[in-house]
Amino acid sequence: MTVLRQRTVPSVLVVTGAVILTSCGLSSESETEADTGGEIEGTIQFQTMQLSPTFDDYINGVIDEFEEANPGTTVEWTDIPSDAAARKVNADSVAGTLPDVMDLDTATLAPLGRDGRVLDMAEIVPELEEDFVASAWASFNFGSTTVAALPWYLNTPVLYANTELLEEAGLGDEPAPSGYEELFEQSETIAEETGEAGFQPTAVGLPHALLTMGVPLVNEDATVAVLDTPEAVAFLQRLADLYASGGIPADTVTAQQRSEIETFQEGSTAYLESGPSRVQIIEENAPDLIPSVAIEKPLGATSETSWIVAHGIAVPGTSENQATAMAFAEFLTSPESQLDFAKQSSIFPSTAASLEDPFFTAEPTDLATQARAIAGASLLEDKTLAKPAAVDSEFSTVLWSHAQTAILGETSPEDALADAEAELTAMLEDRDQ
Repeated sequence: MTVLRQRTVPSVLVVTGAVILTSCGLSSESETEADTGGEIEGTIQFQTMQLSPTFDDYINGVIDEFEEANPGTTVEWTDIPSDAAARKVNADSVAGTLPDVMDLDTATLAPLGRDGRVLDMAEIVPELEEDFVASAWASFNFGSTTVAALPWYLNTPVLYANTELLEEAGLGDEPAPSGYEELFEQSETIAEETGEAGFQPTAVGLPHALLTMGVPLVNEDATVAVLDTPEAVAFLQRLADLYASGGIPADTVTAQQRSEIETFQEGSTAYLESGPSRVQIIEENAPDLIPSVAIEKPLGATSETSWIVAHGIAVPGTSENQATAMAFAEFLTSPESQLDFAKQSSIFPSTAASLEDPFFTAEPTDLATQARAIAGASLLEDKTLAKPAAVDSEFSTVLWSHAQTAILGETSPEDALADAEAELTAMLEDRDQ
């Protein structure tokens, strides 16, 4: 029996931050043995993260098409909450009961990838690499497993601008910032001329910003944090200067910090770098602001370092039906299937063929289609950079806690980064045990 081979790029959902999956209970020795040459038949278990009930029609439709193309196959689908995924995957891995096909973000997949518990797609289907966006393929590199999953859906940013606030600051005719140095300069002017801020740094956004500035965050095998660099020191110093002058919101470093989209919607900041799905949120929560909103290329576009977050489709080495599991993984991540998913959601596909569709390349007609076109072009033109999988929500929170002390002027940027580097290296070492 043969599976219908389609290759295209999937769409990206807004990716939620996942709790880090610890390696406790997992052997450091790989138990994965690939056996994908059998007949495509029988039953497989497919598990997703928080896609039901919103995408029931899409997922059930893909399953029906796969089963129709491959008589004798059955795909049994289960969906789990994102906040329970790490614990469940950990428990299933220890028990040897992982499903045959899994939708996972990079943080939740990382322990399985590091321990070689999932099939290495770079070895099983190396010919598919050319189908995918380069940064998406690279997002699943965990060292011992070069590509721990077939890329599925992605998210990447655009830059939102409040043109009314920029006009008030005398920057209406200035081009949007193409990098952080220009953003810093404009933020100073905005604070001086309007009393408002240029942008709001956040715990989630800080690692993205540092990557864009050329800070690696971790070493090649993600065992040591790499933060105390000249670029990172200069970045934190600029944030401290902006905090003192009002170029970033005064509550940036308080426990009651508002989200960056809240401050943008209130007109308290001129710029917001975030995913294209934010258009709908702004339209719903701040409709009066919409006429003043412009969509620009992200801050990392010029340096080709815009951030990307990814979900992938992994097949555990413990699967007893790897041939059918791999066939379904390829079917689900094909360009056609991913494009269908993108059209029903706010996600971006990970295959170039999907991104070349008029859905992403047609002349924009409103803010939503403009944001989609800009983000799609960033992905298609390889303007994006994979974030190390070790840099998850826990990593970001620890880094931000140290960065705050430098922003407040309580410690020097050098000391804050050195302290963060030491604590995060210890955390990475604990994960690797």
